[in-house]
Amino acid sequence: MRRPLAALVASTAVSSVGAAMTLVAVPWFVLHTTGSGAQTGMVAAAEALGLLLSVALAGPLVDRYGARRMSVLADLFAAVSVAAIPLVHGTLGLSLPVLMVLSLAIGAGRAPARTAKQVLLPATGAPIARGASAQEAVQRLGDLLGAPAGGVLIALLSPPPVLLLDAATLVAAAALVGFFVPKGQSDSRRVKSGYLRELRESAVALRRDRLLLALCLLCAGTNALGIGLFTVLLPAYGTMVWHDSTIVGLVIAASGAGGLLGSLVFGWLGPRWRRRPTFTICFLLCGPPAFALVAADLPPALLVAAIGVTALANGPLNPLIAAVKFDRVAPGLRGRVFGAISSVALAAMPLGNLVAGVLLDAAGLRTALLALGGAYLLLTLCPLLFRVWRELDAPPLVTLGPGPAG
Repeated sequence: MRRPLAALVASTAVSSVGAAMTLVAVPWFVLHTTGSGAQTGMVAAAEALGLLLSVALAGPLVDRYGARRMSVLADLFAAVSVAAIPLVHGTLGLSLPVLMVLSLAIGAGRAPARTAKQVLLPATGAPIARGASAQEAVQRLGDLLGAPAGGVLIALLSPPPVLLLDAATLVAAAALVGFFVPKGQSDSRRVKSGYLRELRESAVALRRDRLLLALCLLCAGTNALGIGLFTVLLPAYGTMVWHDSTIVGLVIAASGAGGLLGSLVFGWLGPRWRRRPTFTICFLLCGPPAFALVAADLPPALLVAAIGVTALANGPLNPLIAAVKFDRVAPGLRGRVFGAISSVALAAMPLGNLVAGVLLDAAGLRTALLALGGAYLLLTLCPLLFRVWRELDAPPLVTLGPGPAG
């Protein structure tokens, strides 16, 4: 592996582990210091709000100031915000409003760092599909290992030292990019305009590219349905049928492990595969079967294994989408367009949780599973039914580039 790619992948891995540890350590810290579930929920909501806002708003900053600089600054900003929680608590005392502001800042630093690391991928000189697969694999690995590692370290050390360790991982991630990854490609034709105009350009650009818009809408729908399964219906199944939260955790871990292995396989073999059949088959295999398997009331061990197998098909999806984005978006627009794509893809997830909860109460668990699974199946048939998806197999063509000055 080339040194710049190795550094970028290592930075992604380290920051992913740190972010996953933070997701465990911050709520645990709040519960440990206040004993309040309501305050814990408010702090978690503040971090989620920071993440969602920065996903939508940080893209123009990546284009304006450069992906490498924004990756380093965002990781350092998040590191300072994480470290401030135990340091302020131990010196001045930490009120709930200050803790919420710091949590909002932690969330706000995560999205621009992740977007910038995606935009930096061509600067490493690696093939996009393989590089994106490596990034996706370590991202999944970090998410998979970071949370349990955080839990173990909290049990051994207490939350404040773990938060300081989280901050150190973010500093390490910033150093890896700052010292070992070259600057991303820029577009000399780009004329800097106002921030709001640059933000508006991302929405206009997406409307101009029918394939990227279709990808956004499909991912928004499937993300909403998937989050409803894993955060509402699966825990409800664990409570109502298994009466055991451990099995729920094992199912989620199996899904993460399957996706990790799938992304590694795609990085090895995927560049040889045609995109449209790969995209369609993977969506069909990873989504609807998961709902059906949970609804089938399988023995827990069999369900865990089956979910892990279906999740293999989830691994290639993000690297494949990344390759399409790089093919179609000019360097000078990538930060804001990639950010806009991510914000659209995430926007419907709260609605997915709400719909899953309403269906659960109104129609029962099995009906809710089958209804959402059926909706997921209809969405995954779109690449077979609409002509725009044929462009997945088109030669690389930058369709979104800088417009005329003015």
